[in-house]
Amino acid sequence: MQKAKPYRVGDFMICIKCKKEIPENSLFCNLCGKKQSYVPAKYHKRASATGTIYRDKKRKKEWLAYSPSDRLGKHRNYIGAFATRKEAQEALARYLEKERPDLFNADLQTIYTLWSDTHYQSVSESAICLYTCMWKKFQPLYTMKMKEIKSAHYQEIINTGTSHSACNAMKALATMLCSFAMENDIIDKNYAKFVKLPKFQKKEKQVFSREDILSLWEHSDDTNVQTVLIMIYTGFRIGEITALVVDNVHIDDGYIIGGEKTEAGKNRVVPIPPNIPELKTFLQNKINQAEKNTGRLFPYTSQYLRNNIFKKAIELCGLSGRGLTPHSTRHTFASLSVAAGMQAENLQKIIGHANYSTTANIYVHQDFETLKAEMEKIRK
Repeated sequence: MQKAKPYRVGDFMICIKCKKEIPENSLFCNLCGKKQSYVPAKYHKRASATGTIYRDKKRKKEWLAYSPSDRLGKHRNYIGAFATRKEAQEALARYLEKERPDLFNADLQTIYTLWSDTHYQSVSESAICLYTCMWKKFQPLYTMKMKEIKSAHYQEIINTGTSHSACNAMKALATMLCSFAMENDIIDKNYAKFVKLPKFQKKEKQVFSREDILSLWEHSDDTNVQTVLIMIYTGFRIGEITALVVDNVHIDDGYIIGGEKTEAGKNRVVPIPPNIPELKTFLQNKINQAEKNTGRLFPYTSQYLRNNIFKKAIELCGLSGRGLTPHSTRHTFASLSVAAGMQAENLQKIIGHANYSTTANIYVHQDFETLKAEMEKIRK
């Protein structure tokens, strides 16, 4: 059983027993006497050009605040020393409000630009595509001042979403923008966190039928169709396919290393079905045409694969209007595997699901040859 740990509110700790505020770094609660487990404070880095706050433990007032550097990046003004980080933040906020009204009166578009300049440097290409797409939904709020946007405004935007996943992504984006604004003392509350996601009826996922797959094989000389077939017979997610590189595709040995998203799915070994030799030909063609700088077999974004490669393949095979998506290929792979009699724990390892049962996750240890034998059960 995990021991409770004190958590923080501003510059105070909260006692793990009586839940009252106690001084920072307290070893014991001064109200109930309960021993505390010290939790170091985690402070987010301030955005560029918003000033600096740092701690000098040699001083009586440890927290020092400085203005942003000038345009040459050399000079900055010393604002003062403060007893707590909160006091330093408030002083810097007052300074910036007076000296930098452009930041404190910034609209949502400006906040998004400042946030994305930093955030997009540390996330995947597929995440950037997702948030860029979701950002377009916020167009009615682009010119509103950040400090004037409340929960109701975000709720109205998110209610326009057409699926649970889209609404969830929109809320995530709004939450990060609010967090960014809070870190820079523009707002004092994350209003996006109060948004409630609209409810949607769960739709049954569409899969490729046997006739659909035969239609794909009839057009398998088309490179777009070949990509869809590779996805159907490997079970890779759309982001995993676009991330595949030459070094991770071992055609002679009959397997691919790939995967992302969950710990169970990262860098997993996926055997190439030996009874479908055409797949090796398709993959070899991709290797021969791989992007030179990165070695990527599919050198385009997930969005491009969805809206161009996949869409053209579906249209060519006469499967438009069926509700099929790139993720349908993954569901189809799972359905084919179950129909072929593949054991559940082997399917979980190949497909990279995160929700392993305790038995499959701890007690079942399948080697590559066993997984390869399971792949032999899949046929055209």
